[in-house]
Amino acid sequence: MKNSEIPKLDTYQNHFDKYHILVLGSKMAKLSSLILMCFSFIIMFYSEKSILVILSLSIGIAVLGFYILKFLPLGDIEQKPHTHDSLATSISKFKAYINQRKRFEILYISIWFLTLIPGISTYLGSNLKALILIVFVIAITAVLGMLAFISVEKELKTLEKQIQSKI
Repeated sequence: MKNSEIPKLDTYQNHFDKYHILVLGSKMAKLSSLILMCFSFIIMFYSEKSILVILSLSIGIAVLGFYILKFLPLGDIEQKPHTHDSLATSISKFKAYINQRKRFEILYISIWFLTLIPGISTYLGSNLKALILIVFVIAITAVLGMLAFISVEKELKTLEKQIQSKI
């Protein structure tokens, strides 16, 4: 006799848990950006008082600060929805938030990476080596970022369909 598995019913709590994990991922983006800003401050501290490095890193910090303030606030998305209807509304808002972030995230992160070139070139001994390294890191970051956004969008679409079938 085969073991029959009882299908797990999708409940509001399961939907909310999936949604909450996606929101936590977005909060991690804010934390990651703050860590990158701290990284810039550390490089700035050890930059041997080079004006070019300090100015470049200051620009990078400002770019990340603007990105955090403009594109990473979750606003009312963080509030816990209490019904399937309010969860569906929250998911729609979160999708719009993700679409807006997706358009600009790689741009701001790339600018930040580019501001590292003067600091890295002092350690590598060449602006060309630093530029090649940064372009390589930007390419990897862009690919991984796009894969993450595709995964989140797919999960949101699945979650939205499941919730719509419950309403």
